Amino acid sequence: MVRYGVLALWTLVILSVVAIFALALSREPDSAAIVPPSIVVGTPGGVAIDVATSTPQPTPKPTPPPTASPPLGTPSPTPEPTAATTPAPATATPAATPTVTPATAPPSVTPTPVVVAVSDPTDAVAAFYGYASSGQFDAAYSLWSERMRATYPRQENLDERFDQTASVDFQQLSVVEQTADRATVQANFTETYDSGSSRVFVGYWRLVLVDGVWLLDEPHY
Repeated sequence: MVRYGVLALWTLVILSVVAIFALALSREPDSAAIVPPSIVVGTPGGVAIDVATSTPQPTPKPTPPPTASPPLGTPSPTPEPTAATTPAPATATPAATPTVTPATAPPSVTPTPVVVAVSDPTDAVAAFYGYASSGQFDAAYSLWSERMRATYPRQENLDERFDQTASVDFQQLSVVEQTADRATVQANFTETYDSGSSRVFVGYWRLVLVDGVWLLDEPHY
């Protein structure tokens, strides 16, 4: 019987609490927190129960400060232009100038008479006409003996005489007489001139031996 009375008491307490909460919710909230009155209910055995109800207040979360955004239409800062580095111009190294040594002009040489060493009388006669017909008058003159040079002037008997000669062709060239220092050479030849005409010579030469060289000493034509 006592047990049913306790349950009825608890039921009454719960209904009272629910009614208080319903009344609190129906009223407009004040700025101050609503603290329901404490209800002391006697419990079996003389234990007092303090029932206090309060509406828990939510803990406000900190709101982060708004990030400042640049106003619309504000152009982004233009980076400062970096000055381009102009490469230093390459310094051209001049090529080494070759040293040219001027050629030294050869000293003027005065032509000297050519001495043709011939050990045979016929070779001396053939060499003389060969030099004369080719215009090498100094070489031809070197084959004349001292008596020949004194008797026959060079200009009219050599340079002018053979100036127009183109060639000399021998029909006979042989020694007909010879001693230790003298010789006679039969020399028959045809002389052709620059004009194309020619002339036949039949005769001989007397020669002398001087220092081992046969020289023309006297013509017989």
